[in-house]
Amino acid sequence: MNKRKIFNFLTLMGALFMLSVLAGYFYHINTRGELFQITPLEVPDNFAREFSRVIIKNRLESMSSAPFYNSEGHKKDWPDYDRQYLLVNFWASWCSPCVVELPSLEKLRKRFSGKGLEIVAISLDKNKSMDQIKEFLKNRGIGNFAAYMDLDREVENNIFMRGIPTTYLLGPEGNIRYIFEGDANWDSPASISFFEELLSSPSS
Repeated sequence: MNKRKIFNFLTLMGALFMLSVLAGYFYHINTRGELFQITPLEVPDNFAREFSRVIIKNRLESMSSAPFYNSEGHKKDWPDYDRQYLLVNFWASWCSPCVVELPSLEKLRKRFSGKGLEIVAISLDKNKSMDQIKEFLKNRGIGNFAAYMDLDREVENNIFMRGIPTTYLLGPEGNIRYIFEGDANWDSPASISFFEELLSSPSS
């Protein structure tokens, strides 16, 4: 075998090796969901500017498991809400902006009830019981959609937040679509328009 044939053979083997490495890499990444692109709906400026920051996810990323408790004391986790959008708000009774925005969240919840959007608000209070949180909400005319609690500190330990209120929007497949940092009027025309378009989108 002359030098030219040896060179061509080695070149071919090198190319085949690189192709196999790339194929393995793309298979590995795709199975983790990190390279699977989605086209998210843009958040209108008049809605986005209510927040300190809006993060739009264009790669699939699942929410870390963080069991919490609903108002009846039953343990829940994110997969319990698959097949619909889930807007999950993190708040605390000592956080004034958190408490101020809860009524508008409840109005948004009622408006889209049964239309593919579930809304829950999880209290991160450390020194209050479930009964105390329910009483706190009742005194302010706020329903038990906000009486979810992080009793085992799983949310605190596993979900990234720079501060509260922070609100995550999960898609029907359970992946994070948006992260809204800061408080807002969730029942504003801009908010309603955003969710109406989101829920009517073919990709939703």
